[in-house]
Formats: sequence, C-alpha cells, structure tokens
Amino acid sequence: MEKLIAPGRMAERWRRGEPSSILVVRLKALGDIVLSLPIVRALRARFPGSRIRYLCRERYAAALAGVREIDEKLVLPETAAGQARFAAALRRDRPDCVIDLLGSPRSAVLSALCGARLRIGMDTRRHNWCYHLVLPRAFYRGGERVKCYTLDSNEEIVRLLGLPADERRGCGERGARDDGRYAIGFPAAESGRDWARSVAAAASRGRALLVGLVPGALYQAKSWREEYFIEIARRLRDTMNAAVIVLWGPGERALAEWIASNAPGAAAAPETGVARLGALVGELDCLVGIDSGPKHLAVVQGVPTVTLFGPTDPRIWDPMTERHRTLRAAVECFPCRKKECVPNLCLDRITPDMVMAEIEAAVAAAGDRPRRRDFPGE
Repeated sequence: MEKLIAPGRMAERWRRGEPSSILVVRLKALGDIVLSLPIVRALRARFPGSRIRYLCRERYAAALAGVREIDEKLVLPETAAGQARFAAALRRDRPDCVIDLLGSPRSAVLSALCGARLRIGMDTRRHNWCYHLVLPRAFYRGGERVKCYTLDSNEEIVRLLGLPADERRGCGERGARDDGRYAIGFPAAESGRDWARSVAAAASRGRALLVGLVPGALYQAKSWREEYFIEIARRLRDTMNAAVIVLWGPGERALAEWIASNAPGAAAAPETGVARLGALVGELDCLVGIDSGPKHLAVVQGVPTVTLFGPTDPRIWDPMTERHRTLRAAVECFPCRKKECVPNLCLDRITPDMVMAEIEAAVAAAGDRPRRRDFPGE
C-alpha cells in the first residue's frame, strides 16, 4: 500500500479510531522545535483526551517549557547504552501513535522500536521502512515545487494529518504583507520576562531602539565578517539612535564580547538559557544576524528580523515578509548547504550598507510594535 499520506486520508482514519497516546519526535534543533509547536497544538485541539509526549535532546528540552498542550517532555540520553535503555522503556509504555518530524536515522529507528500501532514519519526513502505512513518533505502547486517557510510547511503537515489548521498559514502565494500570522508565541520565555525587561532597560540607555545582533554561527559557512558586525553596531547608534546588544550561545561568548568592546555603546548579553534568550529577544525592536535559532524566536514573537543567508535557503528558513527581511548574494552555488566554504563569497558580498537598508525597512514595517504583548498559546 502507498505510504505517502494523501489529503483526507488521515481524517478518515481518525474517524475509525482516535489515539489515546501520541509521541511527537523532533530531536533537534532549537528553531525546528519552536516551529513545530503548531503541530502539537493542532494535535491537542483534535485529540483533547489523548496523552501527548514530545521527545527531543536535552539541550533543546527547555524550548518546550510552558507548552500546555504537551503532557510530558521526554529527553533522549546521549550515550548509546542510555538510548538502548530508553528505547526499551518506551516500548514497554507503547504509544498508540508516533509522529517523527525529523526523519534522521536515529529518530526513525527509535520510532520503529517504540512499537506504536501507527508510525508516521518524513519521506526520506532510506528510512521509510520504519514507518507505516510518511509525510512529504516538499509541497507542490500546479506541478511545481513550492518552497515556503518551515512554519508554513508545518501547517501543511497539520492539514495532511487531518487536524484543525490555521488558514492564514500554508505553502503558496501570500505576498509580503505581514498580518501577524507567524507570531504564534514562545511560552518558554514567560519565566524570563521580568529578567529580560531589566536587561533590556539597562542596555537601551535611553535610546529609541534596542537591536540585537547574532554573529555566532554553528558552521563556518554561515558566518559573516566580525568587522561588519562592529560597523553595523556603530551605524545603528549613530544613524538610528539605537542601542545594541550582542547575543551569544554556547562557545560564542568571547566573540560577542569582542564585538561589543569594539563598538562604543554596544553590550554583550548576559549568559542565558533558552527561556531567557527567548524573553530577551522578545524585548528587541529588531534582530539582525545569520540564519539561526534566535531568529526563529524573534519571528514567533513578532520581532522584526534581518537575516543574512549563505548556504541555506531563505525561502525555507524565513517568512520573507515586510518585517522579516533577507539578504543573500547572487552566486551560482546557492544554496550549497555546506558547513565549510572558503572563500565564503555568498556572505562576503553582503555589505553593511545593504544590511542597514534592510534594518531601516524592517523597523519601519513594524511601526510602533510594542515590545511585549500577549500571543496565542501563552
């Protein structure tokens, strides 16, 4: 039988019997987990009495704090022995349904080992034997592949799963107008709101705007010149009356402090976990940097963004609306998805002049956006 889920197929299946327990698997990464929340919320709306659990790696579990739709967060052990014991325990507490949103070798095998009566995963071809049904990794309109922001493609998954969807989101022509459809909220940040307001007030120093910079890149191919970030910080202060705070993650503190120390008036952010990082991002007037997890935390909280793209595709990893601006160089090898690239032409050709123009446009599009407001699900 064909494993690829066709429209309407799951709605009919749920009418024959609803799952009493559901396991959602998304082992990594920060942005992907945050952008998967509409799927979890739709599952809860459709199956209010089901037990819903979410499996991820430990470093990302904090991103699920405060998500009321999840009954239990499961953390995958790091060692092989720990993972074997975890898989055995999961099989003893067998879920009715597992939905693997990653489709990596590890997540696929875990999905198979859990013994769920219904196993749904992403169509990777190599690991499809682990699932009963698979979800498409790409969507098509009129025979042509449509590349769309991950939050939109996740809404298409919601529809294919026969769950209640938000009609404002989905793959297709939607234009650049920003109607708030991506501001789905980030519940984990709630615990850090008071701390973030205090840090933001100290960093703002009475200036009109507070802009965050994200210079740290997990992969070299995503990195932009450090001196360019310093130039942006200086020009934000001089031309837009903006204070600048440099955000950083594990292993990036020295870089953030070096940039801040060379840009008068800029400050490196204090150490944060996921919750406080999200809360601090929510206080910004704009977030500027490379394609990263913090950018998605900004998007879901309605904070304007300017993102510099190198090896990854903005059509998949950015809303590309009037308040979410993207920059990439016109190079033939785009998008290469490499982790290392020398010379890094796709990012080196993006200049501070180009970035400043997009920052001004993003801030203007946001208008008088309040720094804090209530979002759905919070």
